[in-house]
Amino acid sequence: MQTISDWLDDRVQEIIGPPGIHDRKADFQEQAKLLWLQAEVAGFTVAQLKEACGGDVEQYLLEQQNAMTDVGRQRALEEVFDPAQPRSS
Repeated sequence: MQTISDWLDDRVQEIIGPPGIHDRKADFQEQAKLLWLQAEVAGFTVAQLKEACGGDVEQYLLEQQNAMTDVGRQRALEEVFDPAQPRSS
């Protein structure tokens, strides 16, 4: 049986929207509701979901969104400024 943490990791990839930095967890209310419903269908309780998210599902989603956006930006920068490639002046 899949753990709530593994299940959550898979779902976050599906729920997170297009890249962008957010500063309001209220931006993730609808995504949190969807996640709660999906968790219940998968056999997990809301309490288990909240615990896996550190107590606040919306804040967790906000942090995941921002982290994925930061990773995307870092990758884009690495492609532009690849240290293995000589830079032209």
